[in-house]
Amino acid sequence: MRILFLLVAFLYLNASELQITKYITNQKPKIYVEYVNSNPKLIHMLKIDTTIISHYDMKIGEKTKNLTNINITKYKGYNYLLRIDYQNKTLTALLYNLVNKKTELYKRYKIPNFNSYPFMIHALSYDINSKLGFEPISWIKKKIVYSVNIAPKENDIFITDITLTYRKRLIAGGFNIFPKWANKSQTEIYYTKYLRAPTLFKYNIYTGKKTRIMSSNGMLIVSDVDFDNHKLLLTLAPNDQPDIYEYDSNSRALKKLTDYTGIDVNGQFYGDDNILFISNRLGNPNVYQKNLDNGIVKKVIYYSKNQISLAAHNDNIVISSRETNNAFGNNTFNLLLINKNSDSVKRLTFGGQNMLPVFSNDGSTLFFIKEYNFNSKIGIIRLKENKIFYFRLSKIIQSFDC
Repeated sequence: MRILFLLVAFLYLNASELQITKYITNQKPKIYVEYVNSNPKLIHMLKIDTTIISHYDMKIGEKTKNLTNINITKYKGYNYLLRIDYQNKTLTALLYNLVNKKTELYKRYKIPNFNSYPFMIHALSYDINSKLGFEPISWIKKKIVYSVNIAPKENDIFITDITLTYRKRLIAGGFNIFPKWANKSQTEIYYTKYLRAPTLFKYNIYTGKKTRIMSSNGMLIVSDVDFDNHKLLLTLAPNDQPDIYEYDSNSRALKKLTDYTGIDVNGQFYGDDNILFISNRLGNPNVYQKNLDNGIVKKVIYYSKNQISLAAHNDNIVISSRETNNAFGNNTFNLLLINKNSDSVKRLTFGGQNMLPVFSNDGSTLFFIKEYNFNSKIGIIRLKENKIFYFRLSKIIQSFDC
């Protein structure tokens, strides 16, 4: 419990805010938008998506009578015309190429209720980006699952879109923490609930079916999931000292991967037969790598002395590094992007408490938590575009996954 308290204390720190935004100067395709029927919320979300994607520019125009009657002489200076029509929980979208006079997209997007509209707009934005020939941005359609502090020792679990606009409570009552997606389709999650002992559950977000996986004394956290091989990395501390374990969800076999008298936490799958994790083997928490074939453990990052969380994609590793040592005040935790095979280090944040980085599947985008004044923000970093966006939640986010 002492170790759990220390870990949770890391996540409950307050933060000050510093917005960072850098702009690229490459000329972008220009899209003119008109609508037959719409809602201001749809238009607003479309603007947000366009800003986050950063691949094209968009101008919101006026209302039009229909989708298909187009007078191209009206849109001088624009490359594309986007027309939308929202009726009866269905959005119909037409994307027209004004240069070659060709319809690039004609599609309908349906939602079960209007509250789901962010996902409908995210799907449209994904399709527009694809039709314009840019690299895929499947992350924009993803759901985020997060645990939020409601009261002392009481956390609820929600799902949301990447802008925190759509919110749905999944699990309430008790101490429900460390949610993690259980599959690629984002239909199930793992999470830890504190009962007599920490207990790991799998939960179906659509049916509400809950399955108990295991219980353990001390710490019990899912830190990473290998969807293809149906394996989980767990941090367990049955005898007070936390170590990394691998759990096979098909065979239900549990295998201990590290065995150290100090702290080994936050395991991440890394390529074939390797894991990364945080350990205090040399006194301060740092990133280590273990080869599961030969058992060799080596330190990976030498830049900072206090690394509390990590994310990895190919040769790129992002760490949350503590850069101050205030015994009675807030400390600064910044995100650093480090290439494992070189000495390059790129600072991604400047000031505040920036923690729990998560890469998108393609490695182009990084999600993280920024805490400040008893509030949290989801931060989104577009790595190639050098842009950062924040979406605020008026609660403290304990942990999240996307």
